[in-house]
Amino acid sequence: MEIAPGLHWVERIWDTKVYVLIEGERLRLVDAATPGRAGAVLRYLADRGYPPQAVAEIWLTHGDVDHIGSVAALKAASGAKVVAHRLDVPLVEGRAERKLGPVPLVGAWQRLSNWAIRHLFRYRPTAVDRPVEDGDDLGGWQVIHTPGHTAGSVSFYHAERGIILVGDAINHKFGRLGAPPRLFTPDMAQAIASIHRIASLDFEICCFGHGPPLMEKADRRVRAFAQRLGNKDL
Repeated sequence: MEIAPGLHWVERIWDTKVYVLIEGERLRLVDAATPGRAGAVLRYLADRGYPPQAVAEIWLTHGDVDHIGSVAALKAASGAKVVAHRLDVPLVEGRAERKLGPVPLVGAWQRLSNWAIRHLFRYRPTAVDRPVEDGDDLGGWQVIHTPGHTAGSVSFYHAERGIILVGDAINHKFGRLGAPPRLFTPDMAQAIASIHRIASLDFEICCFGHGPPLMEKADRRVRAFAQRLGNKDL
C-alpha cells in the first residue's frame, strides 16, 4: 500500500509494520518484522517490479525481535546494508539480551522472553553495517534518537516531506495513540521524554510500528497526546 509517493507499507504483514522507501531504483526497508516475513516483503517488491538486489539498506527502528526478526534473511537475499543505532547494535547482532521494564515478576518474564527469542522465534542475528547516532543524515532522512522502549530506539524524520517513522516510540491502536508497553520499556520516563521530542517536530504523516499511519496533521495529534501525558511515569 502506498501511503505517500515513494513511501509504502507492506500490508501482507499483520504483526509489525514494514515500510519501503522508494527513490528511483534505490529501495530502503524500515524494519524487518518477525522471523519468516522476508518472503512477504520480497513478494511485495516483486509485484512492483523490484528484485531483491534493489534494496540498498535496511533501517531498524530498534532491536526487538518483531522488528529485526527477518533482517538476516532480507540481508542475505538482497545484499543490503543494515543500519541501527549504536546502542541497539548488540541486540541485532545477538550479543545482548533484551531488557524488560520494572514490572512485577520481571525475572520470570525476562527468562520467558529470552527463551522465546531463541527457541520460539529462532531469531538469527546479523551484523550491523552502519551504526548511527542522533542527528545522522540518511539521504535526506534524519536519525532522531527516541530511547526508552530500548536504549537505541530511533525515529526516521524527513523534515522537507513532513514524514516521520517512529517505530514503537508511539503506537496507534483503535484510533488512539499510546506509549510503548511498560513490560517492554525499561525506562518509561525516557520513553515519555522521547514522545515529547517527537511532538516538537513538524510533520504531516506519522508511521508507527503498530497501528495504521496518521495521514494528515499528524503532528497535532501527537502534540495533543504528549500534552495529555505530561511528564508522568505511566
